[in-house]
Amino acid sequence: MGINQLKAKAYALAGVTTTQQLKANYTAIAALNLRLKVSWQQVVAFLENNPPVQPNLDKTMATLKAEVYTLAGVANTQQLKARYEDFRALNFSYKAAWQTALAQLQAEPSDFQTWLANPPEEYKALFADIESVSADFNAKLDKAKALGQDARTMAEGLEQLAEDAQAEANQLRQEADLAYEVAQRSRLN
Repeated sequence: MGINQLKAKAYALAGVTTTQQLKANYTAIAALNLRLKVSWQQVVAFLENNPPVQPNLDKTMATLKAEVYTLAGVANTQQLKARYEDFRALNFSYKAAWQTALAQLQAEPSDFQTWLANPPEEYKALFADIESVSADFNAKLDKAKALGQDARTMAEGLEQLAEDAQAEANQLRQEADLAYEVAQRSRLN
């Protein structure tokens, strides 16, 4: 679909006739660079999937920025744009871009949590298999750790036994040397 078709579709979805009206009515779109086709694709996707984002006049740009960074788990806009492809066309020098990002990030977890609470049947079986395999793995891992600890204890015992045997051998050698010296002296006398 070309840029003109995307533009016409966006105008129809928004109920406007110009780009100025579109930006005035939808603050989330105001920050996009609408000279790019990808931006128009995002506008269409946004208008199809989301209600208009109303500006939150109580929050400053710094507050919005901090919330977005916290929700996204990033430290700067480069990381944000790298992690979320939808944000690449946003110009984060505008407050509206931060509002758009915040709205999208806040909408994501609830959708996922809803899906996770009631996944389709095929995933329920998969999750059950994963939990079963995970439980088996944890049991075997605990057993391996116990065996490893037993082996370590045995090795320490063998090491102590070897040290004791070496000490006893050294003592026997000293006694044999002493007995030899005594026998040599008795022969000389």
